[in-house]
Amino acid sequence: MLLLALTLLLLGCKDPFDFEPHDPSLPNPPGPPILVYPEDGKKFKYDTPYPRDVTLKWNAVPGAEFYQVEIYRDSVLTEPNLYVPLINYVYAAQVTVSFRTYGFYYWRVRADSPRRWNALTDWSGVWVFALPNPTD
Repeated sequence: MLLLALTLLLLGCKDPFDFEPHDPSLPNPPGPPILVYPEDGKKFKYDTPYPRDVTLKWNAVPGAEFYQVEIYRDSVLTEPNLYVPLINYVYAAQVTVSFRTYGFYYWRVRADSPRRWNALTDWSGVWVFALPNPTD
């Protein structure tokens, strides 16, 4: 028992039940959220100093209990390019994020409803927006 606890601690696993699959007796999830704002390719104008808040919006998925949002600094969607860790348990179809610097940001969303579906939805498409360099 002590060895199991030590192994979990060393591996950084906070809860061994985090990795349980959803209930396979539940139906498959619906399609992924559809992104709404900021539009793909949007270039913001410099009208406020950094940090700058941007509200990301998507269409609600019927039956979703919460959403997960990922924001990257590069179009290669890998962990080293994450701007912030996964934003989990977003209960509305939008979230406001504070950005500390200019550049391109790539974002996507998926929905979950563990009491209604057997898995998460697929990720939405990936959209990009640009925050301006204040010196330009």
